[in-house]
Amino acid sequence: MKILKSFDTKIDAEELVEATEKYWEWNVILVKRHRIKLLVPLILVFFSMMLLDLMLYVIYVHLFESHKIIFRTLAIFYVYTTISRCLYAIIWIMTNIIGQIKSPKKYIDTVYKAEIKQKSFEKFLKRSFITFFIHVLVFLFNATVPFIVIKSTWIWSIAITLGALVIDLVFLTVLNRVMFRIIEYEMNFDICTEDAFVTYKQEWFFKTNTMNISSDAIKVIQHSKEWLKWALFHYWNINIYTDSDLNRKGSKNLELSYIPDPKRLVKKMNNVMKKSWERVNIADS
Repeated sequence: MKILKSFDTKIDAEELVEATEKYWEWNVILVKRHRIKLLVPLILVFFSMMLLDLMLYVIYVHLFESHKIIFRTLAIFYVYTTISRCLYAIIWIMTNIIGQIKSPKKYIDTVYKAEIKQKSFEKFLKRSFITFFIHVLVFLFNATVPFIVIKSTWIWSIAITLGALVIDLVFLTVLNRVMFRIIEYEMNFDICTEDAFVTYKQEWFFKTNTMNISSDAIKVIQHSKEWLKWALFHYWNINIYTDSDLNRKGSKNLELSYIPDPKRLVKKMNNVMKKSWERVNIADS
């Protein structure tokens, strides 16, 4: 799934395919972030469902007694679109959390695994976009309610409708934030090969940042952890240094945060880059 040139859901699988064709699977690692990054969007989804309940209650009080057909029309479409979007997000988040917990390796080292994740993410995005556009249409219909419902209290009708629309806008904002967090989790990744370490960062739909560090320039890769978070969630940071003097100020070139099982990953990365470092040592000698 590609939107413009700056948003491509297949980029991680494509980069992994290209790397494995050149270096073979055992010399390539694709790193995603820890499942704890998905807890915030999961909480936001449940919060958005509370907003939905509040919005439906406002519409119910305003329309049910006098205009049952309009209320039922709005309620059916609102419930379908919003609950669908929320359920898509909850199912996708929980599937990824459970999948990472069950996986013995917390990084991706085969093209098959990357393609499975990419297909799941594409399906989630397509369903979310469809329900979002339907939701916008229902939102516009709701905005016309004061003009359909002609009452002596017409101004009050406008006020109630505006209140429901404001709640709906907050709801859409929260769900868009959920989408942003999921995109950030799924499309931010790193690829390690024996020649380079490449990090990709997707910033919403319109911007992608890439950093490429040659393995010849990397001197030290180390992981850091704090006991409480490490014990509870089994994640922390990886620091990549391009200068062997770790005490020198500003020597840390890149810090990767929310890395699952960093101890094992650092060991694997060092083994992958070891060949390049050995070539450099032979050339220097």
